[in-house]
Amino acid sequence: MPYSKIGKGKSVVKAGEDYRSYRFTPGESLVYGGMGILLYLAADFLLYRSRGLLLFLPVFMVPYFRWIKARLIHRRRHRLLERFQSAAMAFVVALRSGYAAENALAECAGDLERMAGSEDIMVKELRYMQTQITLSVPLEVLFTDLGERSGLEDIRNYALVFAIGKRTGGNMGEILANAADQLQQKLEVQKDIQVQVTSRRMEQTVMSMVPWGIILYLNVSSPGYMDVLYSSTPGKAVATVCLAVYLLSWFWGRKITEIEI
Repeated sequence: MPYSKIGKGKSVVKAGEDYRSYRFTPGESLVYGGMGILLYLAADFLLYRSRGLLLFLPVFMVPYFRWIKARLIHRRRHRLLERFQSAAMAFVVALRSGYAAENALAECAGDLERMAGSEDIMVKELRYMQTQITLSVPLEVLFTDLGERSGLEDIRNYALVFAIGKRTGGNMGEILANAADQLQQKLEVQKDIQVQVTSRRMEQTVMSMVPWGIILYLNVSSPGYMDVLYSSTPGKAVATVCLAVYLLSWFWGRKITEIEI
């Protein structure tokens, strides 16, 4: 695995998971690849019915997989932030119980592992941090490293608060409790927003299926009615324009319902 130097003059730390990127497993590649092929074939059948367009399938799969990867990265980072908030609260409880920061981290990891299991995303991170602590890597460096690898501003801010509090010798329990409370409030607001837009997102999903349903219905109920769309150049041009407008409106609708704070 690669190694990276974190912080000026600090120890060399074995690189952890980079949450800004994503690597598909063979199973995921098979599933998402199959879904992409089916979508492409369905669009070709309903709009073009051209075997020649099958040659452009690889071209379609490139942006398709990029979009899937972006969705998976966003989902994993959001999950990490939720679990980090739970870890931050458990860390504060351990600090208030009188543990030193490094021992509080071990206590926090144990509590989370008992609740969520060893495969939990944050439990893995905490165990990784414990391993680095045994190599004399400062805890503030590890928090900073996690903030950079996650690409999440909230975790970077928490790491900064921890580093400043430890450097100035303040009441770490109270300082980190305030930071954890602010993060919890933000996540609660995000959940409230998601609840409000869930119905709108479902409506968009249903409405996005309507045009395809209409085209399929016309092909089934009136054979030959759509032949002009498939057999003439103007028909194919109209189909292309409609597809472009459809995709633009779909992505625009998704963007509207994805509200971040």
